[in-house]
Amino acid sequence: MDGNDALIKYWPARKVASITLDAPERRNALSTRMIAQLREALADAVADETVRVIVLDHAGPVFCAGADLRESAAASGLEELPAAHLAELLADLCEAPKPVVAVAKGAAKGGGMGLLAAADLVVCDGSAQLAFSEVRLGVVPAVIGPVVARKLDPGLMRRLFLTGESFTAVEATHWGLVSTAATAGSVDRHQAETVERLLAGGPGAQAGIKALTATADLRERLREAAALTAEYFFSDEGREGVRSFIEKRAPSWVD
Repeated sequence: MDGNDALIKYWPARKVASITLDAPERRNALSTRMIAQLREALADAVADETVRVIVLDHAGPVFCAGADLRESAAASGLEELPAAHLAELLADLCEAPKPVVAVAKGAAKGGGMGLLAAADLVVCDGSAQLAFSEVRLGVVPAVIGPVVARKLDPGLMRRLFLTGESFTAVEATHWGLVSTAATAGSVDRHQAETVERLLAGGPGAQAGIKALTATADLRERLREAAALTAEYFFSDEGREGVRSFIEKRAPSWVD
C-alpha cells in the first residue's frame, strides 16, 4: 500500500488505524485495485492487536463517487467488475470485530454509500450531498442493498433507490444512515469524540456486540447481490447509462 501505485493510505497510531481513500483526482472511485488495497489495509487493522478502532477517511472534497465507471465499462465478466469485488469489501467491513467509523467531509454516491452503510458509525459534514445514484445509470444498487437494508426502512430505501435523489447528511441522521452530521469545520472534532467514546468500551464486548447484531449469511447475500448488479451493468440499458456518464450526456431514455 506504499509507493506510487497506492490508492489508499494506512496509518495505525494510538489504538486507531486510519484508512484513507487517496485518489482525489478520480473522486476516490472504487476500482478493483483500490478495493483490493482497502481489503488489505482492513485485514492489517483487524490483525493488529494494538488497534482498537478503524477509521475510514478520504482525501479531497469527495468521500467516494462510487464504482469506477471506466473500469466497469471495460469489464466483460463478473471478476472484472468493481461491484463484484465491492461485495467482499462490504462484508469485511461488517464482519470486522473492531468498530469501524466512516468519516465523510464531502459527497458520497453509489458504492460510496455502501461504505457508509457498512460502517458501524458515520460522521459527516452536515452539508455533504449523498445519493444512491445507480438508477440514473440504468443499473440496480443490488450489491449495496444488504448493508443499506440494515439501516433504512424498506419504504424509504425503495424511494431513494428508485429516484436516485440527493439528500444531505442532516437528513440521513434522521433515517439512521448517518450517526453525526457536523457543522462545517467540526467534523474532525466529532470524529475524535466518537473514537474516544469507542475506546472507553471493552474490546471483547464490542466484538461480541458486532457478532450479536450481525446480519445472518451477509457475505453470501452480498455475493448474490453482486451477481445481480452485474446483470444490469452488462445489460444494454446499463451499458448505455455508463457510456452516457463517461461521455457527459443524458442517457437515451431521458431524450
